[in-house]
Amino acid sequence: MDPWAPINGISLEQYAELSADCSDTQDAAQQAEIVQQKGVSRADWEAAKAGWTARMQDMSLMGQVATRFMPMYQAALARKNPIPQVSYEDYVAMCGCPPVIGIEGTLAHYKLSMTQWTQIAGHWNNIIATNPQYMQHGLLVEQEAARIRAGGAPKPVTIGAGAPQAPQAPQVAPQAPQAYGMQGYGAQPGGWPQQQAYPSYNQQAAQFGNDVGNAFNAFGNALGSFVSGAVGGFAAGSQVMVQWSDGNRYPGTVTLVQNGQVQVAFPDGRQVWVPQQYVSPR
Repeated sequence: MDPWAPINGISLEQYAELSADCSDTQDAAQQAEIVQQKGVSRADWEAAKAGWTARMQDMSLMGQVATRFMPMYQAALARKNPIPQVSYEDYVAMCGCPPVIGIEGTLAHYKLSMTQWTQIAGHWNNIIATNPQYMQHGLLVEQEAARIRAGGAPKPVTIGAGAPQAPQAPQVAPQAPQAYGMQGYGAQPGGWPQQQAYPSYNQQAAQFGNDVGNAFNAFGNALGSFVSGAVGGFAAGSQVMVQWSDGNRYPGTVTLVQNGQVQVAFPDGRQVWVPQQYVSPR
């Protein structure tokens, strides 16, 4: 099977565009109306949703479909609505909320849609995972979550229009333990595991919902919740160890948590989707 072959005439690129068009609703009838305005029948849309979701979740494909899909979907969302502008400090404040009040509570408190949160979190998570100045992000989020858990109110944030910029990352509190240094893991015996050494850690993106056969549920609201919610006790920013197929355990930082899957950023900048059972707290 060609994993890139269109499904009922709908390519992956077109599916990303249609998903963004439908990002404000999970109602099947409303989705059908939206795609019909784009010249796509309801039957073809339903087949494409089921088919592309299955390919994204196919472990034999090592997440290649999901990895290609998500940037296209994010770009389509950005064309539909500008990415809300949130500073890094405000993003940390927002990330500290879901482990305490849940993702729905966080969205309600900050008056955000799931699509807007997708855009904000997707933007910052891409920066955080590849920029060493944000290596203490997890510690900052844990501090904020602890403050809220102790009775503090979620911090006020400023949300504006346009693409957010990347200011200098703030420092963790002086009394907090220091996060790991990236340079300390470059000399692991045998180096970092190679792509072919992955176990069944497919880089697919299953999201919040329970119906894994439905792409909109699998990715949250119209494939859109780049989450800071918790799955099995993990939350965005958590410091974890990943059990690899070579028998070793490697340190990383959770960037997303979704329907039994955890996306982990490693110190070399690599981001990998890992089944929850292979991830443990550090």
